Amino acid sequence: PGQPAAALPWSARLLDELGLARATPASLMARWASAADGTADCTAVLGAGPHGPVSVDLVEEGPHLLIEGPSGSGRSELLRSVAASLAAAERPDRLGLLLVDGAGGERGEGLGACTELPHVLELLVASEPVRMREFAQALGAELKRRAELLGRLDFTEWHSRHEVAERMVGPRSPSGSEQRTPPSGTLRLRTTSARTEPEPEQPSLPRLVVLVDDFDALVAPALGSPGRPAAGSVVRALEAVARDGERLGVHLVASSACPNRTSDTDLAQGARLRVVLDAPPATPSPDDPSPGRGRLGHPDGRVTPFQGGRVTGRIPRTATLRPTVVPLEWERMGDPPARRPVRELGNGPTDLALLASALERAARSVHAVPVAPLAPAHP
Repeated sequence: PGQPAAALPWSARLLDELGLARATPASLMARWASAADGTADCTAVLGAGPHGPVSVDLVEEGPHLLIEGPSGSGRSELLRSVAASLAAAERPDRLGLLLVDGAGGERGEGLGACTELPHVLELLVASEPVRMREFAQALGAELKRRAELLGRLDFTEWHSRHEVAERMVGPRSPSGSEQRTPPSGTLRLRTTSARTEPEPEQPSLPRLVVLVDDFDALVAPALGSPGRPAAGSVVRALEAVARDGERLGVHLVASSACPNRTSDTDLAQGARLRVVLDAPPATPSPDDPSPGRGRLGHPDGRVTPFQGGRVTGRIPRTATLRPTVVPLEWERMGDPPARRPVRELGNGPTDLALLASALERAARSVHAVPVAPLAPAHP
């Protein structure tokens, strides 16, 4: 028998739900190895549910996810958790993340912390019209490039044929001029007329996930918003992902504070995965659950309640098991211990920072060269 929603915890830690209470490079490499099937694992853990972790598979259930909830409901934190869990599930040379702050906050305050993840190609803050147009052009060029490369195949079929061909040909030995060939090809969007080294015959396409905070602010930007003149170009590029991304291996995960503004978009009408987050209580009390309480709607109509896993919480400094070393003069050896300065009693790094550090070390250990940043194709 199913447990009621009341069984949900009042708060949840994402790393615990991922089974990475201690995120180490070895544990991450083991996860990546178990997911090595050629098409990249795109499973995102949202948080804790009645029967354990609640997750979505963007490949099997998606391709896209829409998160709806009012201000204070935990939308941005849930997006950060999605980015972190996607990074933990797959190597950075097989999965790339693009971050878009639709509200144009100060340096992407919503998703800015996620730029520490080695999987992140870039962060677009929707307050710089020139960069916004460049991003839209680059994303459109990447979709076109993938469509030409795949032909009539979809992403999974192309990868299956590519793997069969590689097994038949066997591994290529690197030439003397090459320092190291990564196990999977990196994404190259910039085309140049003069090439100094040969390209692989068939570049291995990574999956891409575009995460958009405040999609509604892009669709209907506020009057006076500095990004308003270029918002339409970014929305058109994101809508192209919503329409064609499934076949091309590009997924969209977006949050919206005003569903009525985004209801007519291709994303809202085509997203088979949808999260609705609860509004914060009008009069908060200590017994209220943390932000991030919501429900996941599955493609088959099922609804799963969950408590979003927090990834920007800070662990106590003592939890790192690192001793604090202070100089001690011999004349004061008999004095009672002095109080630590207040600054030393502060909290430790965020879980996201700890995970990002372990991901960087794991990527270096397996020689996983991260996906190259998007760049507009030259005419």
